[in-house]
Amino acid sequence: MINQDAERIADSSVNWEKLHGKTLLISGATGYVPQYIVHGVLKRNDLFQANMNVIVLCRSKAKADLRFSMYYTRDDFKLVIQDILTPIEIEQEVHYIIHAASPAGLVNSNINPVETFKVNVLGCDNLLMLAEKKKAEFLLFSSVDVYGKIGEKRFVESQLGFLDTMDVRNVYAYSKRASENLCACYRQRGVRVKIVRPTQIMGGGVALDDGRIHIDFISQILNQHRIVLKGDGSQVRSFLYMTDAITGILTVLTDGEDGQTYNVSNEDAEASVWEFARIMSSCAKEQIDIERSMEADKYDVEVKHAVSYVTASSEKLRSLGWMPRISLEDACKNMMNYYGIETIE
Repeated sequence: MINQDAERIADSSVNWEKLHGKTLLISGATGYVPQYIVHGVLKRNDLFQANMNVIVLCRSKAKADLRFSMYYTRDDFKLVIQDILTPIEIEQEVHYIIHAASPAGLVNSNINPVETFKVNVLGCDNLLMLAEKKKAEFLLFSSVDVYGKIGEKRFVESQLGFLDTMDVRNVYAYSKRASENLCACYRQRGVRVKIVRPTQIMGGGVALDDGRIHIDFISQILNQHRIVLKGDGSQVRSFLYMTDAITGILTVLTDGEDGQTYNVSNEDAEASVWEFARIMSSCAKEQIDIERSMEADKYDVEVKHAVSYVTASSEKLRSLGWMPRISLEDACKNMMNYYGIETIE
């Protein structure tokens, strides 16, 4: 499935010609989302002789081996193992820097919030300094979490809502806000910066204990053959399949306006948690029951403080010519198949 998705990315309508012959550095590339940029770029080279080079910057050699060992003998691939919190020195020319390094998932963010803040902000600073030195364009992976609590049901880029500064659970959102502002500061010094705010991205390769809703459901189906909702499932979320997310991100990289933020979302793939569970259940060949655990509203802090709507407008990104291609149902099927759950044809 990863190979098929890489081909879909490589043969998409992204303005690839702008990237042909260029070198891209991707931090946090072993993450389950940014790894697909690597796969897509190298597949583009294979299919279209695009002569792009990829520098993968990450701190775990073991994880890099798992994701990218098949590329180690290629001339268009380079692996750099280091902590992003240390100064970054790259000798070769770099044209684009994509900063995607961040503690993955809700679980990791909450276990060590100090590290989360440092990686998101100080790591961003180190890469912005590299971009300034190399005169490279810089793209930040941010998040719709930066919006906080807004009365609106579909966020646009110019809005920001309330976030409690003293609530440690907001560390991911606040550190992403801080890194966005840091990008603006470096832009004042001449660095070309762009920012993407993706919604929940579905695809293969995320750890089963990651904590995001779609992988929670996958894990429950694998282990319990059922889905148990925390609360009544009324919260609405926006989902996006991996290939649509990557083509959207690359569209911002190539055609987005300097100094701008862009939501990466699919309005046709919005669903309440209950509706999302129903769609996933209906895609499975075996019977998957859905239950509600109403006690979670009382004892689970994350459920009690969950925002009712986390959806975003993609109008600004669509104005660049991008549009999503994969429905929520097909996204569920693809992801379920990746994890070995048989689905209905």
